[in-house]
Formats: sequence, C-alpha cells, structure tokens
Amino acid sequence: MTKKTKRHLEFALWFNSVFTFVLKIILPVLGIVILISGFIDYLNVTTQQRVYEYEVTSTQYSLSEKQALDRSVGSNVRVLSLNKETLGFSALSGVYMRYRGNYYILTSAHGIVGECDTLAASYGQEAVPCEEIVAIDRETDYAIFRVPEMQSRTPIRIPQALARWQKSYNLLDKVYYTGYPNSIGPTTWTGTIAGFSGDYIVIQSYAWSGASGSGVFDENGELIGIIMANDVGRTEFGYQVLNNFIIVVPVWRIDLPSNLSE
Repeated sequence: MTKKTKRHLEFALWFNSVFTFVLKIILPVLGIVILISGFIDYLNVTTQQRVYEYEVTSTQYSLSEKQALDRSVGSNVRVLSLNKETLGFSALSGVYMRYRGNYYILTSAHGIVGECDTLAASYGQEAVPCEEIVAIDRETDYAIFRVPEMQSRTPIRIPQALARWQKSYNLLDKVYYTGYPNSIGPTTWTGTIAGFSGDYIVIQSYAWSGASGSGVFDENGELIGIIMANDVGRTEFGYQVLNNFIIVVPVWRIDLPSNLSE
C-alpha cells in the first residue's frame, strides 16, 4: 500500500466515523433521541447482514426476486463527499460494481461536491477511498469512481448485470432499490415503473434526500438505472416535492462498459 493510498484510506475511515457521529448527535436534537440513537446502534454490520439474510431467503419471493434483492442489498453503499474549500458535505447512495478485475462505485453526480481525495464509499464499519474518478456527467447526473475491493459488499458484474431495455423498461414492471433516504438505512424499497419522462424513467416508490445514486433493479436482478431525484409538482400553494414519484437515470444513458473501458 502506497503512502497516498494509506492517507486516502485513513481519510475514508475518519470521514465515515464523523458522519456516523453526526447522525448520533445532531439528529436526536431534532426530537427523535430514543428512536434514532437506538436504531443506529442496532444497525451494526452483523445485524444488517443477519436481517437482510433473513429477508432475501424468505419463501414469499420467487427465485428471480431473491436475486434482485440479493443484488440490491449486497451492492449498496453510502457515498460521502466533502468540498475542502467550502466545507460542503454530501451523503448519498451508490452501487458497488466489478469490471475486468477492478471495483467501482456508480452514483449521482450532483452529490459529488469535491475531488477524489475527499470522496469515499462505506458500509457499516468498512470505508474505502476513491482511487480515481473515472467519469462524471453532471448533465445526465451520474458519476463513476474506482475504489479498492470491499470485504463487506458483493459487487454486481458489468456488463452481465445490466438490463436490456427491450425487456426491463415496461409499464408497471416491479423494481427494487436499496439506499439511504433521509440518511437512514440502508433500507430496501419496492415499486413499479409508472412512466417515462424524456430519456428518464419514472417509478412509483419512496425516496428522499440521501437516496440519490441508489441502484434500481428489475425483477430479474438486472440493473435498470440509478435514482436521480424526486419529482416536483406545482399547486395553487406553490411547489411540492412528490416523494413517491422518483426519476431514474436508465443504464443506457450511462453506457457503463464504454465509460469503464476508457
């Protein structure tokens, strides 16, 4: 391990511990001391894995649904980004991927507020630093950065896990995602494809700030896209966030194999 990589790893671990500390100290001030502190203490790595293991092996799911849940839960990470000049901080979700022996995180570009040296991915007590920002497209709203291998996560394999739009982009098809809406989680949600808006998918589910970058999987466990934002509606009283209508960037807009081959 080089000195630079060691520094990045130390920063990632510090970054993750600071974020966890903020969740434990700041949120209780907002009036949810017992609920949040107890919930976070409960969600340690061992408990998360045990709970998810129980869920994804439930007999209520078909084999394809189990694969979808396995991939959604196993590949999810929290992404932490810091701007050293403004001290701006962002926490969102991401997808852990493998391509040709390297490991990457796919997430939303709007949550990347700094450079690679202040960017990290984490899950539970494990955190890994950004080694290189491979691609960032702020217009389409996605970012890809390379990381070391994570021991607590299972990467989806590219391109095998990518959905084919002819089969996976149909109205009312069931979808799944795992992320950190409102910085709580990870939590796993289901929903359906409600429609399309230009080149984007609209799904009916639930999301909030922090869920951006979560991978959205179809019933076959194939990645169809990542969460970009909630839709916004306008009423006579002004604008309102529609937290049950979610805009998704489809994988064909991201073109992962081409980005990762550059």
